[in-house]
Amino acid sequence: MKDKEFNLEIKKAIEKAVALLNKGEVVAIPTETVYGLAADALNPEAVARIFELKKRPKIDPVIVHCSSLKEVSFYVCDLPDEAKILGESFWPGPLTLVLKKKESIPDIVTAGLPFAGFRVPKHLLTLELIQKFGRPLAAPSANKFGKISPTTAQAVYEEFDQLIPCILDGGPCQIGIESTVVSFAQIPPLLLRFGAISKEEIERKIGPVAIPSPSTGWNLAPGRFPKHYAPSTPLETVLTLTDLPLYKRKNSALLFWGEEDTQGFKTFRNLSPRKSLSEAAANLFQMLRDLDKSGVEKIYALLLPEKGLGIAINDRLKKAAGKS
Repeated sequence: MKDKEFNLEIKKAIEKAVALLNKGEVVAIPTETVYGLAADALNPEAVARIFELKKRPKIDPVIVHCSSLKEVSFYVCDLPDEAKILGESFWPGPLTLVLKKKESIPDIVTAGLPFAGFRVPKHLLTLELIQKFGRPLAAPSANKFGKISPTTAQAVYEEFDQLIPCILDGGPCQIGIESTVVSFAQIPPLLLRFGAISKEEIERKIGPVAIPSPSTGWNLAPGRFPKHYAPSTPLETVLTLTDLPLYKRKNSALLFWGEEDTQGFKTFRNLSPRKSLSEAAANLFQMLRDLDKSGVEKIYALLLPEKGLGIAINDRLKKAAGKS
């Protein structure tokens, strides 16, 4: 397909998505993190459809996606200086800021809380969609609640089949794990969810941020339920394979990076043979999906080093195992 034809197809796809959003429908959108199920953030009935499709409890808030920091400022009561600094530094990008919302953001978006999570995604297709639509989009990940997040349009299709009228295919997600979430509902700010932007990067911009205990404020941001991102197959995290005997490897799968002894496992996936944390993050959810469909009785996942993106990857693996 020639570039001109390709651009025409994209234009038609965006126009279709805008028309559906205007009718209160839900569409699937690509971002640099994961694919999302999107609806008009200002339409409570449309947002309710997201919860229905995902089988998501309404006590779990969803993130509001805007096209710019300026647009975010239209929907918040206050934009603290530190939040503005983070927005200017990392948007568009994988960062969500929890800020006091205006009444124009319906309570269903925030689970009745006075604060909403806002972000500006770094994907040209979705940014253009938001701009053409002219309103922010409420968009949690495009998967059934608590299950593995999708990083391809095909994964969204497999999850929802004919239940949604439009999936914008923006290719594989470059980052592959959800955004970092920083809340300004209190002082000092709280880092509610680990993501591609590390705690150290945040603190270099605005100073110290706190990390709440897993049991504190579990409904203050998405992805804080004790079990999340989980395959249907039971998953167990391990620090080493040294003490994992062969009988435990039978009819099991292994998720790892670098070089490991894969003897005895029915199947396995290597997140990054060259030990790249960014490559491991981009591969995480799709490889979990592959292993989940392989017919094994159990998945063993080796935890990565607790640094940079490794912290965020381990957070997802522990939640998938129901350990945090």
